[in-house]
Amino acid sequence: MEDDAQQMMMEMQQTQQKLQEVAAQKEETQDELDGISKSLEELEKDEDGEVYQEVGNILVAKDRDQLQDDLEDRKEDLEARNERLGSKEEELREKLQEAQSQITQSMGQ
Repeated sequence: MEDDAQQMMMEMQQTQQKLQEVAAQKEETQDELDGISKSLEELEKDEDGEVYQEVGNILVAKDRDQLQDDLEDRKEDLEARNERLGSKEEELREKLQEAQSQITQSMGQ
């Protein structure tokens, strides 16, 4: 019985670690999404003038329409990733709650 409790505790700790990793990935994804949204807003505000894209440590002139298309594509990809990460996060939270209740039950017996 004690081995079962230890095994459950280890699994719960692994789930907590995975949950933290997913939350960090989700935050990074959201930060990038926010940056892209701001870039798209700026492109719409000023429809004239040259635009540049950062490539490594330099800025490269880019066609406005192409840059906007690239940013919109990237935004769609990130939104889909963010949804998947949200689902994974919810799944891990449920798994964690389930593990906690199993541990509580096993301790009570």
